[in-house]
Formats: sequence, C-alpha cells, structure tokens
Amino acid sequence: MILQNIKMALISIKSAKLRSFLTMLGIIIGVFAVLVMIAVGDGVKSQVSGQVSGLGTNLLTILSGQTSGSTAKNGQQQKTTGGFNFAGSVGASTLTQADVASLDKINHVTEVAPYNLISSAVVYDQLSTNTPYIFGTTANYSSIRDLKYDNGAFFTNQDNASSRKVAIIGADTKQNLFGSTDAIGKQISIKGQLFTIVGVTKKSDTGTGFGPGSDDVVYIPINTANVVTGSNQIFRIQAQVDKPQDIDSAQQAIKDQLKKNHGGQEDFSVLTQKDLLTTFNTILDLLTTFVVAIASISLLVGGIGIMNIMLVTVSERTREIGIRKAIGATSGNILSQFLIEAVILSIAGGLLGLGLSYLAGLVIKKVAGITPIFSVKALILAIGVSLFVGVVFGVAPAVKAARKRPIQALKSL
Repeated sequence: MILQNIKMALISIKSAKLRSFLTMLGIIIGVFAVLVMIAVGDGVKSQVSGQVSGLGTNLLTILSGQTSGSTAKNGQQQKTTGGFNFAGSVGASTLTQADVASLDKINHVTEVAPYNLISSAVVYDQLSTNTPYIFGTTANYSSIRDLKYDNGAFFTNQDNASSRKVAIIGADTKQNLFGSTDAIGKQISIKGQLFTIVGVTKKSDTGTGFGPGSDDVVYIPINTANVVTGSNQIFRIQAQVDKPQDIDSAQQAIKDQLKKNHGGQEDFSVLTQKDLLTTFNTILDLLTTFVVAIASISLLVGGIGIMNIMLVTVSERTREIGIRKAIGATSGNILSQFLIEAVILSIAGGLLGLGLSYLAGLVIKKVAGITPIFSVKALILAIGVSLFVGVVFGVAPAVKAARKRPIQALKSL
C-alpha cells in the first residue's frame, strides 16, 4: 500500500509540474541558504585554523581588554566567569610602549613586536584600493611571522627609529596596484603621505590570520605610523617564545609583568594561538547561528506553502477521494496517500536545495577563495528538516482528505 501511495503521489506531482515546483520553492531556498551558511562558516574556520597552525604554537598575542568574561575573586583564588566578551576587545587600547619594552626581559620570550592597524586607502598614481590591512609595526614582526619575499626585504630597526616612510606590500596589493610591473622603489600614498616600497611578500605567506585577505596587506614602521595617525596607541603585541613547551610559563610571566605595569589591573588578555582560534570560532559560530536562524524562516514559509497547496489539492481531488473510498479505501489509506505526497514534495525540495548549495560552494570557492565544507552532519540535518517539514505541514491537508465522506465526495461527480 505504501508503494502504491508513493506511485500515486509521483503521478500527481508529475501532472502539475509547475505547481509542484512552486510548492517546493520555499524548501529549496531554505535548505540552500542554511547549508551554504553552515558550509561557509566551517570552511572559514578550517582555513583560519590552518593559518594559525602554520604560524606555530610558540606565539602569544597580547591585546587590550579582557576577552574571557569577568574575573571573580574567591578567597585567594581567582576564576574567570562567562564566555567571550567582545566589548572587552574594543575601545581605547591600554597597551603602551613601556609594556613592549618590559616583555623583552621575560624568560623564554625571544622576540616582541607591537602593531597598529591603520584605516586608509592605498593610492598609486591613478589607482586606489581600500582593501589592504595597513600595519604599523617593528622589524621583529617579519621574523615572528616568518614572512617570505618575492622581492626586497622588510624594513630595519633603523628605518623605524628614523620614522622613515618605507613600506612592504603583500602579493595581492602588489597585483592590484602594479600588476606585473616591479613595485620596488615605487611610491604609494597612505593618508596623504608618500611611502617608498622596499619589499613585496610572497603569495599566501603574509600570515595576518584574518582569512583570505592575508595577502592584501601593507606594513610600515610603527613610529612612522604614529606620526601619520597622530596616535601612540598599540593595537596588539606579538611575543615569540623559544619553545612550545614553555608557552604556558611565558604566558603567566607576561600576565604578571603587565599587571605590575598596569597597577594590578588585568585590563588586557594574553592569548595563545589556540585561544585565538577558540575566540574566532566562538564569534563565527554566533554569526553563523544568527544567519542560519534567519535563513530557516524560508523553511517555515516553505512548509506553509506546502500545506496551502495541499489543501487546495485536496479540494480539487474530491472526486478521486470519493471513488477510492467507495471501492474500499479507508481513511487511513487516504491520510497516508496525501501525507506521503507532502513528504515527497518536501524531500524533493530539500534535495534540490542540497544540489544548489554544492553549486554555490563551487562559485564561492572560485570568487571568494573560501572552500565551503559540507559536513555529513549538515547534510543529514538538511534532509531531516525537510522530512520534518513535510510531515508537520502535510498533516492538516491529509486529515482533511481522510475525513471526507464518500457520499459527499461523490456528489461532486
């Protein structure tokens, strides 16, 4: 009987192709949107995880503000409560040049490099781009990040001490402004100031840790950046530890030193690469959940669409219902027939949405440079939700069909 109902459902769907497609459209869009959002989120997390892993496990990042919630005292012990605190990582920086100088004296810390982010367009001749990350930093940044160069080199400590207007650009920035032309010795404008290019980094080795834009970057001496921006604030500090096994002791030593510098206040965070990755994943998970929740509204709309169309279908097929009941079909048979039809419509919409999401993944990979990851869990979730929507929103039309009395149904003949 189930096979017969499936066959009848397919015949009914095939006889009204356009209406069936429009009925499935909400499910198609909902499944497509949800899968793409989850896949892109997982792809970005995987990409950033790879970048962070490639930087090694002996790096510490010091940033202003507490990013791990509040710190509560309990006797002589302190414990951190709450999750990620985004507000703690924004606003005026509490880090100073004195903090940078003090970190050089800590055991196991081999190199320290502060940096600032500068908001400005980068201009060459008649070309202008707003996409590069502009970093003001010190010469140590190059070795800490293990930057590689296609041409030229990083600026020196003397360049920074003299506040020279020199710059190193990433491979993408070079391509956008100069194409295949040699960029060394050319001058670019940042905030109206001319900087001479002394180095170009290799593709994919700039390692800013912010995703696919890590090759679109400009480095200038931090002292020069302070002059250009009129600010001495330090955005972040990178510290390199001699051995990965010393990372925990160095992290605690840095915390103790900075608390001493800041009068006992822990208005900063010292994060390992693992901590940074966890923080990034937390933010991305929140954003992905929010977007997926919005996209899921399409599934609700799709379910309502299936219910409405099936209710219309029941009215149109009153004669069929009457004939089937007259020759012995039970209410249960009629119920299962229309419920199976609704489920087939929903699952078919889910499968089409799944196929479209794979195609969208190929486009995103080519255009944005992000490789979406379609996990088995997400695929099962998409099909499961489609099945659930079909069952839930197919019940009302199926019950209406099953309750029709044979005599009343046959009156329409």
